[in-house]
Amino acid sequence: MEAIDLAVARRVIVARQGFAGRNRVASAEDVLAAVGRLGCVQLDSVMTVARAHRLALAARVGRIPAGTLNGLRRSGRLAEVWAHEACLIDADDLPLFRGGMLAETEHRWWGPVLAEHAALAAEIMRRVEREGPATPRDFGGAGTPGWWEWSPAKQVFEALFSSGRLAVRERRGFMRVYDLPERLYSPAQLTPMDADEVLRQRVLRAVAARGIITESRIADYFRVPGRSRALVAPLHDLAAVGAVVSVTVGDHAALADPAALAVGNASPAVRAVVPDPTAAVLLCPFDNLVWDREESDRLFGFRHVLEIYTPRPKRRYGYYVLPLLVGARIVGRADVAADRKGSELRIIAMHWQGRPAPRALARAAARLAWSLGLSRVTHA
Repeated sequence: MEAIDLAVARRVIVARQGFAGRNRVASAEDVLAAVGRLGCVQLDSVMTVARAHRLALAARVGRIPAGTLNGLRRSGRLAEVWAHEACLIDADDLPLFRGGMLAETEHRWWGPVLAEHAALAAEIMRRVEREGPATPRDFGGAGTPGWWEWSPAKQVFEALFSSGRLAVRERRGFMRVYDLPERLYSPAQLTPMDADEVLRQRVLRAVAARGIITESRIADYFRVPGRSRALVAPLHDLAAVGAVVSVTVGDHAALADPAALAVGNASPAVRAVVPDPTAAVLLCPFDNLVWDREESDRLFGFRHVLEIYTPRPKRRYGYYVLPLLVGARIVGRADVAADRKGSELRIIAMHWQGRPAPRALARAAARLAWSLGLSRVTHA
């Protein structure tokens, strides 16, 4: 079993993320390639800086022209599913999720909402089939402002979506516009994959997305039902044919993509050295690199804290805090907000972890501001 040095593991994992080190304007193909490489990109509604998926993608592909994401959705190339959380995926990966979606009988939050509102669900499906795409506003609205005060119509739409009977055609702001999956995707994209193959593919994609990942965290990447217990057989099968390689990182058992070992330097058996990443990046709090809090602590010595739901007097770092990645190290966290009217990215506070790196922060903030179409960076 190969022993991988922690510093090498960090370089491999950061390199797999595909962070950009310069300003660039993304094409639709760039966006789709980034989503496919990561396996999924988390969605979140908080707009303090920008939506989570836009931050995560901007860190990798740069500025995304208006209409790009909706164009990919409408053309059946990009889909939304519950993966790690609510996520964007390459629509060709839908077969990995369709079986679980179609088997869903209760919503993860509201339980048997489709049975409780059967007449409303039937009416929604009839209208979408006959009249085309619809939103909860067409049925009275989404509900009162707040996190969970959703109307029955919004709950039913979400349950129809999560169970695979409706799909997201586009977003207006952050509001989903729903349509029939058959209008967006091909029969092949809508055909569920064999359940055993789903588990194997989820392992392969999590390992490929990270390069190296500890065994205990693989199930978390796509939130596999049954978690690690469900992956015992596929892990064994994939290791037996060399599709994944068992390694150790420090004291922890891990799996590596065989291609990752070709650029490691853990032992004399592995000759080439993966170069140090050089990009300075302000990471979305829900970025794939740091969404697993245990991995962030173990790999980077960085305890990722999300204080969005913490009352202001109890916050230590700030409301919307972005970790600062410099090369293969996380060197601090910045409390950041976007002032769209003033066209500026505001650094409200910076909390360093170890030696300060103000030039790296300036580079990362300037590139983030440019990616979001903001003119300047200011510091409180």
